[in-house]
Amino acid sequence: MKILITGISGFIAGGLARTLITHRHTVLGTGRRESVNATVPFATLDVTDFAATRALLEREKPDMIYHLAALSVLQAASGPDGARVMLETNVAGTWNVLEASRRVGVAAVVVASSDKQYGALAVPPYDDTDATAFLNGGVYELSKAQQDQVARLYAGLYNTPAVRVARLANVYGPGDSHWSRIVPGTIRRTVQGEAPRLTAGRAGEALREYVFLDDALAALIALADDALARGNGPLRRDDGKLARVAFNIGSPHRYAAGEVIRTVQAVLASAFGIIGPAPEVLPGPVGVFEPGSQFSDHQRLKDLVPHYAPRALAEGLRLTIPWYLEQL
Repeated sequence: MKILITGISGFIAGGLARTLITHRHTVLGTGRRESVNATVPFATLDVTDFAATRALLEREKPDMIYHLAALSVLQAASGPDGARVMLETNVAGTWNVLEASRRVGVAAVVVASSDKQYGALAVPPYDDTDATAFLNGGVYELSKAQQDQVARLYAGLYNTPAVRVARLANVYGPGDSHWSRIVPGTIRRTVQGEAPRLTAGRAGEALREYVFLDDALAALIALADDALARGNGPLRRDDGKLARVAFNIGSPHRYAAGEVIRTVQAVLASAFGIIGPAPEVLPGPVGVFEPGSQFSDHQRLKDLVPHYAPRALAEGLRLTIPWYLEQL
């Protein structure tokens, strides 16, 4: 099978490409800039350009697509063009990929969404059986909510492509070099002898789910298999609501930020002999609304993939940290 992955420079996309290649699929990665992953064939593509997106699909004729291209670093929205660029990439880029796939005849598209699409006021555990509950949040959260809705709209309107939406929680693992994220940032600062940073107040106390990369990839592949096998029809609604093609991909293991830092440092000490300083507690930004705990109900995914059992954080970290030690 020929599979196209947008946003190939991302660490989830890179891990997915390697996994699919081991399963003997032909993989093509796309992005605005050439990927550092030399093992994956690459084509330049800006998904906000519909004509270019359609032309690429007509030329390459992929059997299916994993749409992972997105602006995902929240600070990107604070620049002078941040809101426009983030909305254009995450929302318009999604409908371009879906519309081009429809016209070209791509069999299935898996769209990578986020648990952040539920919004800052949604009450956990988030239920993926109904419409997006977005009520309040930032530009990133809104862009993911709109992306999610567009994908479910296409699933309700058309038979091709078959669509699945993956509402991913916080994915960590080898290859993530976004140092502002708590797992990579804590590993790097501890290894370099610097104090990890912990935000005081609600941001530091709220619970979050953390999903090891391989567990997230297994779920993404299962969603693709389901899309190819069942299509959109069984998940359409007759009450006027958007198709139920979205699945939460999270973990039953939930941690506050301080516990994540303590777990990272405990694994570094016990498994790798690296002792780091205690975290530095910083005040939360004044005037910024901080959401409370964010976690999901995963029963629909478990019904689809009964063996889905995400690793606990300490187990995943033991598999993650060696990559960072090689880099640092």
